[in-house]
This record gives sequence, C-alpha cells and structure tokens, in this order.
Amino acid sequence: MAINFGLRLRQTLLLAATLLCTAGIAAAQDTRTVNVKFPRGATGTSIDDSIRGYETVNYRIGVSASQQMTVSLETSNASNYFNITAPGASEALYNSSINGNSTSFEIPSSGTYVISVYLMRNAARRNERATYKLSINVDNSVTGQTQAPSQTTSDDFADGLSGGPDHWRVTGLNGDTLNVRATPSTSAKVLTVLYEGDVVRNLGCKKVSSARWCGVVTDTGLRGWVNGKFLHEDFADEATTLPAFPVRPIQVQPAVDTSLMPRYCTGEASAKFDVRPPRITTNAAFKSGNRYVVQGYFDNGRGTTFFNCWFDLQGNFVSVS
Repeated sequence: MAINFGLRLRQTLLLAATLLCTAGIAAAQDTRTVNVKFPRGATGTSIDDSIRGYETVNYRIGVSASQQMTVSLETSNASNYFNITAPGASEALYNSSINGNSTSFEIPSSGTYVISVYLMRNAARRNERATYKLSINVDNSVTGQTQAPSQTTSDDFADGLSGGPDHWRVTGLNGDTLNVRATPSTSAKVLTVLYEGDVVRNLGCKKVSSARWCGVVTDTGLRGWVNGKFLHEDFADEATTLPAFPVRPIQVQPAVDTSLMPRYCTGEASAKFDVRPPRITTNAAFKSGNRYVVQGYFDNGRGTTFFNCWFDLQGNFVSVS
C-alpha cells in the first residue's frame, strides 16, 4: 500500500508540474512584442495585424519629451482596444476602451513607450478574432529649449572625438542590441535600443574616460548617446535627414494623477466584472487614510453593484473590490 501510495503521489506531482509548464508556455505565446520603426524620412507608419482570444501585441516605440504622438486603431471587432504605457509606469497612460480608439497627446518624458493592442475579456473568452490597422505618428516639433548633444565637425568616424558624417549605421553587434542612453555613461538611463543595420543621425562624438560616445537621433526623433565603436559611416541616401530638436529633461511623475483615477478605475472594473465601460459610473477620487479611493457602480440587470478602486499615495493602482 505504501509503495502504491508513493507511486500515485509522484505521478500526481509530475502531472501538476507538466500542467504548470504548459500554462506558462501558453501565457508566453499570448503576448508578442514588435519594435516600431518608421520608414526613413517619415514621421509615422501604419501596421496591419490581427489577434485572437487572449493574445496581446506590444508595440514599442522610442520617443522624446514634448513630441506629439498620435495613435489610432481601425478594427473589425468592437471589443478591440489599445493601451499606451509610459516608460517605467505600472498603469496605462491612455486606455482606449474608456476614451476611444484615437488619441493625440504630448509625450511627458523621453523613453520607450508601449502600445498594447488586445481584446476585451468578453471577446477573448469566446476566442474572437480582430483584424486591425494601427496608425502611429510622431510630430517632431518640440517646445522648450534644453541642452542636447551638439553637432561639430572634425574626424570622419565614430572613433574620432567629434563630427563625422551626417548618418551612422549600427554594425558589429553580433546579435545583441545597442543601448541609447540619456547621457554618455553606462550607468545612464536606457531610452531605447538599436539593432544591427539601424541608421541614426550623427550629432557628434566625445571621449568620456576611455570610451567614445556619440550623440544620435533615431528614426522616431529620439535623442540620446551610444557607444561609438558600433557606429560606421552610412553612405546611402545622404540627402535624407532625420529630425533634429531639443529634448526636455525627464520628469518623474506619479503613476496616475488623481484627476485620471476615475478613468483607470473604470477600466479595471470593466475587466474585473466583465462590464462594458459605458455602463460604469465612477466618482472623483478622494483620500482615505493612507490611500486614495474611487467609488463606482453599474447596473447588472438584477440590481446595482457598487465597488471601490484603491490607489496608493504615489498614484499606483492597488485593487478593485
């Protein structure tokens, strides 16, 4: 009996481990990541794609503070929406299920933004499919004046201290990526990454300690610094120029402003209770002890359901109950 019990226990544990592994693989397959690149000389692009069920596509794009980003979604499924998340944020900057499938706003801080396209839970549960066109445009005009990498002329290659050609091509990464940093330092914040063959505008190079750093502008207008040893002169299409503009310092802001908490609460309640956002009513946020709370309700056909959304004092969403 003891032997049979031990055997059954091992079989049960093996089955549980197999199921957990399978669930992990399925979850990973439900999310795709796409790095958005504009055609050379363009300020925008349109992406034709599709999703099914619980699949989510995360479109990553590097932009600079004070640029104007415009995003719109044309879709075959009424439950297909997108969220926009700022660098380092735990909650969405924009939720199209609440505010509509088109938006235009000023970028608050430099870095890589993520546009997540997904199906609402009601459609995902039925394994519905959505075919869509996601349009992204970044206006390169920027307000404000701040010191940025300056352009000078001297040597002809990134191994020099400054100057060089109009454009660099990224080479020699051997399958890796090249970090674009906020300042010429390996400890500086990573704003985005470049890939083998990417072309960037040259803003000049300088020596920092024993390394040579080059100021560059990416195809989406993001300015930053990269290691010069991975840059070589690009001779193609010399007449084409990439956008140039000053960059504002990165500002650390709360995850969610109190004025936006009711909107975020609506989105969270919609996902938790499987209710369309237009049917949900939320009130203004107010402080309760060491947290903020947003109270809301909706009619479920059998009566009224009331709920609370909780945020910490830094504006991070905690829970809905």
